[in-house]
This record gives sequence, C-alpha cells and structure tokens, in this order.
Amino acid sequence: MDVNLLIQKESLKDIFQILKKTYQIIAPVFKNGLVVYSAVEKFDEIAFKKKDVQASRYYKIDDSSSMFSISKPVNSLKNFLHPPEFKIMSVKKKNGKLEFLYEDPEIKYAFFGVPPCDLNALLILDDVFINKNDHSDVYYSKIRNNIFIIAYTCINPVDSCFCTSFGYKTEPEKGFDISITELQDYLLINVGSEKGMKLMENINHRKASIEDIKRKEEILRSTEKNIKKIDIEKIPDILYKKIDSDFWEKFNKTCLACTSCTQVCPTCFCFDIVERNDLLSMESHRIAVWDSCFNPSFATVHRFNIRESVGSRYRQWLMHKFAYWIDQFGNFGCIGCGRCITWCPSGIDIRNEIKQLSEENDQNR
Repeated sequence: MDVNLLIQKESLKDIFQILKKTYQIIAPVFKNGLVVYSAVEKFDEIAFKKKDVQASRYYKIDDSSSMFSISKPVNSLKNFLHPPEFKIMSVKKKNGKLEFLYEDPEIKYAFFGVPPCDLNALLILDDVFINKNDHSDVYYSKIRNNIFIIAYTCINPVDSCFCTSFGYKTEPEKGFDISITELQDYLLINVGSEKGMKLMENINHRKASIEDIKRKEEILRSTEKNIKKIDIEKIPDILYKKIDSDFWEKFNKTCLACTSCTQVCPTCFCFDIVERNDLLSMESHRIAVWDSCFNPSFATVHRFNIRESVGSRYRQWLMHKFAYWIDQFGNFGCIGCGRCITWCPSGIDIRNEIKQLSEENDQNR
C-alpha cells in the first residue's frame, strides 16, 4: 500500500485521540534532560519541537522549529516488546497442589513517533523472535500483533548516525501503519496498512500532489548528505580473519564492560531466565531479564568462563553484529543508529573500529 495524503498539523492531535481509545500510547517524551520513549496520556506530553545533538560521549536537547526533529530517543522499542524484565510464569501451591499460571500479555501499544532507524530495528527483532525462529517467542508475538506504528521521516541526523551505510533511507520504508514527513505547513502522510487507512478515513485530508512528493524527495536528499557512511561490504569476511588477531587486546584497557552499548542498542536481544522464590507465600516466579555478552557470567559454562578478557567480549559483540548475525538471519544486526557511540563512557566509536579493521586488512594484502 502506497497512499500519500496531506493533513493539517493540528490534525495530529485528532489521530492521537482516536488511537488513545484503543491503545496505550508510547511516544518520545522529554524527561530529565533526555528524550525517551514513555507512556503518555496527553498529546502535549510528546516531545515535539525538540532537537537532539549527539556525538561520542555527548548528548544535549535543544528547541526546534520542527515538530519531528528528534533523531531517536535514548531507549528503543525493544523496551516494550522485549522488556528488561518480564514475568513468564508463576507457580503457586494451592490446596496441596502446584498451580502453573502463564503470562498472557493483553496490552496494545501505539508507538506514536518512531524514526526510521528504530523501525528498521523492530523489523530485525521480528526476524529474531518470530519470522526466522523455528520456535517463535509467544510473548513477543502476542504484543507484536497488537501494535500500531506512526513513523516519521528523519530530518535531523546527528554526528553518531551512520544508518545509510546499510542501505537504509531516512524515511520509513515498511513496517508502519502511517508515516509522516513534515513539510513547511502540512504533514505528508504515507499510509502503510489497512489499519492506517481506516484511521485516516476519520481525519480531514486531501490527496498529496506531485509537488508535495517532490518536496519530500528534496528533504530526503538533503538529510542523507549529512550522514556519515562507512564501508561495511567486506567487514564480515575481515572479522572472521581477525578472530585470533591481537587487534582485540586494546579493548582490555579501553572497554569498561559496562554493558551500556547493549542496553541502548535497539537490536541486542540476549536475556537470561531467573527464578524468584518466596517461601512465605509459597510462590515461585520465572522471570526473563536482559543479559549482555559483556557480563562476566554470560559465557560461563559450568564454572569456566570462555571469555574471561574484556577484549574477547568486545570481539563477540562486534562479530555478532557484523558477521554471526548475517549467518543466522541474513542481514546485519546493526542499523547504524549510533546509540552505542553516544553512550559509551570510554568513547569507543564502532565506526572507527570497523575502519581500522578494513585498513589493516588492506595493508596485509
């Protein structure tokens, strides 16, 4: 479906009110100096006319004249579809018997304001948990089947962005119900689903003109010029050649193994299962919690850690994103959002590491 409509900017509030009747709305919100995805009850809570400035170990929010100027919130959609902590099941002792209660999430989310990078990340997670998984995750699937997505065209790439390196565009391409491109006086709406079309039937609109589409294309070209690109074509093969290289030893001194990169990454999905028992209430809860390949216990088999050095953990993370992921799912596990660059306390820039690996490979030919 590729239907282009034009609406007044004020009509966005009408869309909000319609969705609020059915969905829990999640939107970018300005809190404590940060823009984060958060539940909202009022339209005015959404971080419109805010602009993020990001670089390595640098983050700031400024005011903007545009409604959609946030390159991406600090957190990502995985916080809601694959939350940091999720109760899978409970076991209770009742009348001398064990009663097993499995969680069945009923919540319906409307993600109101999703940049292209986070939409691309969501599609990657769909492959991990559903599409390319022989045993699809029933909890992720249940939540995923009940969401509505309003995406928007990126007009404010920051210094840490490199999404176009993977062939992504700065406009939402698929996976949305409606997407928004902000023009000077109007919002250009691209309808991406039947749900989106049904919603737009209740909103005053007119058909977009050829001139409106051309204006959007100009915005895309102008935006993409400001995004840094890296050469990733040969990186999977280079990484496999560098598994035993001393290249990784430097990370023993520079990387803190703090897990910040995996926490903010919109595609990192590793988790652990823990049991929480309460002898007083005679209940036990099975909980899924986020894990990280940088944690010392992540690669512990019996009592032996097969990745004791921090350098070996960084190698695992980088190779998973740029090599193993391709073997598993057929695409890179990175979408170039640059969150790991912004929030690494040591200032490690993944783009620089890939560039160095490529240069060393060329020198060794």
